[in-house]
Amino acid sequence: MVQPKEVRWGLGDVVIGFLAGELLSILAYLMLQSIGGYATSGPYGMGHAFGQVAGHVAIGDAPAYQPFMPLWVVLIAQIPLWACMVGVPVIATRTKGHGPVRDIGLRIRAIDVPVGLAIGVAAQLVLVPIVYWPLMRLLGNPDVSAAARDTTDRATDPLNIIMVFLIVSVAAPVAEEIFFRGLTQHAAVRRWGPWVALFGTAAFFAFTHFEPLQFPALFLFGLILGAMVFVTGRLGTSMCAHVGFNLVAAATLVWKIELPLWALVVAGLAGLVAGGYLVQTYRSKRSGRSKRSARSAADPVVAENPSRVTAP
Repeated sequence: MVQPKEVRWGLGDVVIGFLAGELLSILAYLMLQSIGGYATSGPYGMGHAFGQVAGHVAIGDAPAYQPFMPLWVVLIAQIPLWACMVGVPVIATRTKGHGPVRDIGLRIRAIDVPVGLAIGVAAQLVLVPIVYWPLMRLLGNPDVSAAARDTTDRATDPLNIIMVFLIVSVAAPVAEEIFFRGLTQHAAVRRWGPWVALFGTAAFFAFTHFEPLQFPALFLFGLILGAMVFVTGRLGTSMCAHVGFNLVAAATLVWKIELPLWALVVAGLAGLVAGGYLVQTYRSKRSGRSKRSARSAADPVVAENPSRVTAP
């Protein structure tokens, strides 16, 4: 009898992937900044350029202007991070497990697209404002979008707008879901069980964005994404939800969109319907497992050979 292959990847691979990605991305950023002579922070536009030149003239230096880092450079600097977030899970599961499809659920079905997008959009438009409503009453009006605007404010032409959506709404969600809900959550489940894995992965996901004001919303959204993976057994739904969540945020900031109340209601209802579908899926799975367990207990042949049991 052929023994099943042992799964040897785990939290050590998570640490390696995260630290390697962050370090290589920082090094790439600093190298590109040094080569291009770019400013690393500050405002944008003609006023920024004039202010730099005027400041040099005022202190007796030769007029000089330090350009702000363009989006294509930001994109290149992020490639090492995304490569580690995707590459480490794929390599680890291939060399020390059964591959990314079986081990971390790296697959997608057609139903994942509408369900995931509906939940992601609803989370951004409805859930996030609800989370921050009490914080705004306590802290005044905290600027929770400052970090995101650091990227979207550079989208001043069609090419840069495409770059924003490529960075924020495609590359980042896919890479983060493979790493956090794929590698990290599955490794944590084997180590500590589902509940610790769910909350721990959500906290880790929120913390690694290094934005304290965004932590509550990202933590709650991380819980939703993690629960979706537990229910479906694959990353497709959480990937689509993450894409929808970031897509709405990017579009709102780039085009300064303010949606009417009816649009928020529609988004919320769509999210509820999609959530109801996942709840029904979870109930069906539990019911199926209960029936299979009962049939296995009643039939010794089935108990010895579970592959003979078919779904009702």
